[in-house]
Amino acid sequence: MHEKGIETFLAVAMSRTLGKAAELLNVTQSTISYNLSELESEMGMILVDRQKGMKSIRLTPAGEGFLPLALKWQEVSREIGNARSPGSAYSLTIGGSESVNCRLLPEIYNILLEHEPPVYLRILTDPSDQMYQAVESRALDVAITLHEENTRYVQIEPFYKEGFIAARIPYDGEVQGEFIKPDDLKQEDEFYIEWSGGYRLWHDHIWDPMKSFKVKLDSVNLVTSLMKHPGQWCMIPESAAGQFKKESPNAVFQKVYDSPPDIVYYKLTHRYPKSSSIPGLTIFDEVLKQRITELGKEREK
Repeated sequence: MHEKGIETFLAVAMSRTLGKAAELLNVTQSTISYNLSELESEMGMILVDRQKGMKSIRLTPAGEGFLPLALKWQEVSREIGNARSPGSAYSLTIGGSESVNCRLLPEIYNILLEHEPPVYLRILTDPSDQMYQAVESRALDVAITLHEENTRYVQIEPFYKEGFIAARIPYDGEVQGEFIKPDDLKQEDEFYIEWSGGYRLWHDHIWDPMKSFKVKLDSVNLVTSLMKHPGQWCMIPESAAGQFKKESPNAVFQKVYDSPPDIVYYKLTHRYPKSSSIPGLTIFDEVLKQRITELGKEREK
């Protein structure tokens, strides 16, 4: 069986363009075309419809039928390789947005680093939309994201949700209650983060959706560096309050009447994970459940 051809076929099937497949495998597009042709010649069938002028390619019916077999072949090949050179450590490539990696996952990473046998980590910080593609192409073993998409080869599991609070700089002499009314939060003083589609709808219902944001960003870490003046505010997940307070000691935190929908965290894994990553994924799941249980107890206090 043409090993390079199968690897190329899987890269093309996941990325749907020859150019992206070439980037994924770090080869030229001509090499991609050659390896595909060699595999198709060996198989005696056309697997990929790659007509000129098409922005993206698609699998032929024969290619669709061959895809599950190619995935199984790849896994068996990896298992044979692992059997030849067994090791005593596991590895995982994990992706998350900046807020997730800096706020939700550090404790999980610390536990994994102390685990026996060792779990070697490669941690990447990417926008949520890019993580779906990275999991689908198996560049990531697991990712944590804040939005849900329909993707053929990505398994999506909601595993945790939490509410929002308003982080704000109070005025001198102000008495803060546990709750604050949305009308008391001025739109021009907001540091806006679009957490989800549901969050945007909630925000547009309360504030003028036609008004331009003075500051729109995607990082809670950056908010703590910029939010300095009384009246300035930002909606943040409850789990971010502790670290936020350390970085911005003058900030206060209040729940909002008519609060936004909870933020939902999704775990992304490939439907056919690499055999070499399965032990690490099992450990990750155990640690993740442990951490979520701890967060639940903290919220109950």
